[in-house]
Amino acid sequence: MGTLIYGRTQEYHFDDRTLEHLRVVIVTRVRRNESFFLTWTAHQHQRAVTTTLWISASIPIVFHFSDGERVPLSREWLQRLTKSSYSSRGLVLTPEHAGWEPHDSK
Repeated sequence: MGTLIYGRTQEYHFDDRTLEHLRVVIVTRVRRNESFFLTWTAHQHQRAVTTTLWISASIPIVFHFSDGERVPLSREWLQRLTKSSYSSRGLVLTPEHAGWEPHDSK
């Protein structure tokens, strides 16, 4: 399980594969000094909890991976996440599996 540390104290946990894909998209956008939302839904205590962060180059961000080995990247998943990051909703974390659509997509 990896950790995204946002700001100086906020920690969010993702599996290493997901975090590596998020890292690629986020770093690409931040290098261009482009700000955007990052949104994901996690299940905690048998309920869905949605979190949205404003990603900006002015806010420190750290990607901490639990496994020292690099994970193979999915080009298709990266493309979907990147495309999402340019939408009005921002980068919405969706599962890697192709064909999945969020229930509230319009």
